[in-house]
This record gives sequence, C-alpha cells and structure tokens, in this order.
Amino acid sequence: MRRLLVLTLTVLVTVGVIGLAQDLGTRDNPITLLLVPSTEAAVVQEAGDAIADALYDLTGLYIEAVMTADYRAFIEAFRTAEGDIVGIPTTSQYIEIYAETDGNIEVALASVRRGYTYYFSSVYARRDSGIESLADLNGKTWIYNDPFSTSGYLTPKVIFDQSGVTVGGTVETGGHTNSMIALLEGQGDFCTGYGSPTDAPQALKDLGYRWEWGDDPELMFWDRYNDTFIREEIRWECVDLRLAVAEDYPNVYEDIGVVAVAGPLANDCIAFAGGFPEDLKDQLVQALQDHIHSPEGLAIWNDPSFYEWSDMAPITDEFYDVNRALLGYEIPDRD
Repeated sequence: MRRLLVLTLTVLVTVGVIGLAQDLGTRDNPITLLLVPSTEAAVVQEAGDAIADALYDLTGLYIEAVMTADYRAFIEAFRTAEGDIVGIPTTSQYIEIYAETDGNIEVALASVRRGYTYYFSSVYARRDSGIESLADLNGKTWIYNDPFSTSGYLTPKVIFDQSGVTVGGTVETGGHTNSMIALLEGQGDFCTGYGSPTDAPQALKDLGYRWEWGDDPELMFWDRYNDTFIREEIRWECVDLRLAVAEDYPNVYEDIGVVAVAGPLANDCIAFAGGFPEDLKDQLVQALQDHIHSPEGLAIWNDPSFYEWSDMAPITDEFYDVNRALLGYEIPDRD
C-alpha cells in the first residue's frame, strides 16, 4: 500500500511537471509576441494582434502581441524574459540582447524584403536643400527615430563619427515614419532611417538582374543629372522609407532624395528568449512561415506601414557577425 502511494505521488508529480511545461501558450499563460515601434504605434499593434490571432488558428497557442514603449524597453523585456517571449528585434537589438545575456537568445528566421536578407541605413534630405554629401551635414539638424535603432541612429552615428560630422542639433521622433514626416514638415535638415533597394521590373528579375549593394540607391528611378524622374516606361520602383508616407505626401519622391547610405545591414529577425520550450518554438517557426506564405499573412507582413517583410529565411547567429563588427561588438566564440 505504501509503495502504491509513493508510485501514485510520483505519477502525480510527473504529470504536474509536464503540465507546468505545457502551460505556456494557454489562455492563462499566453506567449508574448514582442514588437518594435519602428513605424506608427497603432499600425504596428494592429498588425501584431492580427498575427497573434493567425498563429492561434495555426497552432492553438494563445499569443499576446505586446509593443514596447521604445527600443530600449524591447531589449530590457528580452533581457529579463523567462522563456516565454518570441520577438521581432532589429539587428542592433538582437546583437545587444545577445551580448547582455551572454547568448541567452536564439535567432530562428530572418526577414526577407523583395528577395533581400539585408537592408541599409539612408540619409534623406530635401532635394533643394543643398545637402549633397556627408560633409554638408555639419551644423545641420538631424532627425532620427530612436537612439537604439540600427538604421535610424546607431549605424549613421558610426558613419558620422568616422567622417568627422558634427550636427547642429537633433530631433527624436519615436518612429521611422515620423522621421520622414518631420523632415517633410521642416522640423530638421535631414533624417536617417531604413533604406531599401529599388525594385527592378519583373522582366529583368526573370533574367536575374536586380539591384546589388554598391549601386545607386535610386537606380533607374531618379535622374540625378536632370533632377527629375527617369522616364516612366523604364523606371524602377522606389520602395524605401519614403514609400511609408507616399499616400499622405504624394510628392515625397520629388521633394526628398537620398544623400548617402551605410551598410549593408542584416535584416531584422524572429528570435526566442533563452529557455523557450523547443517544441513550441518549432511549432511557431513553422506557423510563422506558413502565415507569411498565405495571401492574408503576406498582406500583413508586407505592409509598408508595418515591417514590410515578403518572406522569412532560416538563419543562425553567424548571420549578424558583420554587423557586430560594424557596431563595435565582439564576435562570439563558438568553439
């Protein structure tokens, strides 16, 4: 009888442990999907909620989309997580979280935008401002989104320091889209934010031709000699930060040009906090890829007002080593 009681207690304890391990992803203990406020807060939150609902439909896991107050808050949330967070960090956020937690974060998928797993940082200014090079930024007012943004602040700051640029003042906007709007409305002289390759016509893509790093960021879009658009019948599509405001500011491409670029920067990613259950991670990685491959999912992920992802690609931590070097971080010892 005593042995039976011990066996029963052992089974109950074992079942209890399994129950606790499986508790994550339930209604009472949802998984947190952490979002970065890189564009308009309301738009990012709405998209995150839609993604969480779709992932529930695909996996049965309860997920709560949470947008942090700023870039640093995202890092802190991951740094103190207890195995219950999946997030979408920027390049610099992922690198910093990895450094601050001694690798207690696991990357799974990189974003793909129009076939590219990289992007860059661009310096934007009014075409009639007289700002034509980095040297022209001296003494000018710099508009940026957040001091922890890879393309909005950290990368351009490195390039400015290396080039001896000293700005005359700064305006912090809280989001990439806000920075472009602030530039258009004259709150500063130039802004920095994400840049994207110009998009070649499908006929050229079918032949294997596309923009490559080192090409003019406005290749086959803007005629720099005549200060006007390339002829429409041969014009490529420009899909950088300006696209996010083009609906409300239809003259943005005529008014705002690209002064300089820095990079290339490895794309942002899907990453899991250390200790996240492997079985749930595998389910979510598959579900995320299934979602973006559906018409409904692609419409959410590829929205220029959200994160503008067109696909997701499996990656490992080595993907970010080039950017670690650019930002002054040590390359992890993986021996």
